[in-house]
Amino acid sequence: YNREYFFWMGRQFMMRENYPEAIRILNALLRFDAKAYEGYFLRGIAKYNLGDLRGAKKDFDRSVRINPVFTSGYHYRGITESRFGNYDQALADMQKAIDLRPGYIGLYFSRGVTYFLSQQFENAVKDFDKYIRKEPKDPSAYLNRGASWLFLGDTLKAVADYNKAIRLDRFDPEGYIRRGRLYATQKRHDLAIADMDKAIGL
Repeated sequence: YNREYFFWMGRQFMMRENYPEAIRILNALLRFDAKAYEGYFLRGIAKYNLGDLRGAKKDFDRSVRINPVFTSGYHYRGITESRFGNYDQALADMQKAIDLRPGYIGLYFSRGVTYFLSQQFENAVKDFDKYIRKEPKDPSAYLNRGASWLFLGDTLKAVADYNKAIRLDRFDPEGYIRRGRLYATQKRHDLAIADMDKAIGL
């Protein structure tokens, strides 16, 4: 039994997005070593990617039960809870992860999305602000912050964020779709149609 070999093989299959084979390898690892919290975590990610959210949550539960200071376990369990609509639990998990590793900037993006889904738009904006300060070239952060501004009724800031997302990645149709929808609500139909044409072209 070579623990590192099983980890390495599991990661290789994960990188190739061969999640069933990754699960098979990680099952073998966990039969030999029931305390391998990273094995449960990786298997949870594989299950999540296959749409098995319940199985993923159980594996993330095990990972943090074995290692109570395992930031990634709380982070991804929070994401999974958010998918179930359990926003309070999701936010509690993300807060725990942030308390453990406040410098891990991806946590603020995930929590911003959870705040958005739970309609806490002001908190969502604050978290996307923190994320953007460290990752100013991630278009998805501007798309999400723009959507939050829209729900807060600030169309000028929403358009500015959609414009920034489009400048950062002009080949992603999502920015044009969102900006086009906003233009349509403002009855700026020529601009809306131009954006939708661009999105369809892409």
